[in-house]
Amino acid sequence: MPSAKTPRFFMDLTCNSPNLLNQSTSNSNFFTIFHQNIRSLRDKHQDLLSHLFPNFPHVLCITEHHLKVLELQNTCIDHYTLGAHFCRTTYAKGGVVIYTLNTVCSTSINLSKFCIEKDIEICAVKIKVHTSVLCIITVYR
Repeated sequence: MPSAKTPRFFMDLTCNSPNLLNQSTSNSNFFTIFHQNIRSLRDKHQDLLSHLFPNFPHVLCITEHHLKVLELQNTCIDHYTLGAHFCRTTYAKGGVVIYTLNTVCSTSINLSKFCIEKDIEICAVKIKVHTSVLCIITVYR
């Protein structure tokens, strides 16, 4: 579960697009990305939101979600949309997922052909921020 002090990875990228940014972010000039190795998202997504409140990052990158595809598709995280994911089918645990804030328009990048369970698990989204395009990749090894 996330530490109450400092998240493992919190990255700010300058962004000048007021339409992209949520009013709840502390500084409207930043685009924020948060990563957490959650070791099972099941029953923890509300705790995760509580930790992030009130400054919800634009992108949540989560490793080791431990969910199957159907479970992941039915796991709703308030304020977020499922952007991209990889779920294990042969082995238990593992998996990666990217959620984007509802105000962020993202496109999933299909990287499933590069995934090997228990070796490398990845997913990615493409997001347009002002005049730039960001490709955000979540990797679990």
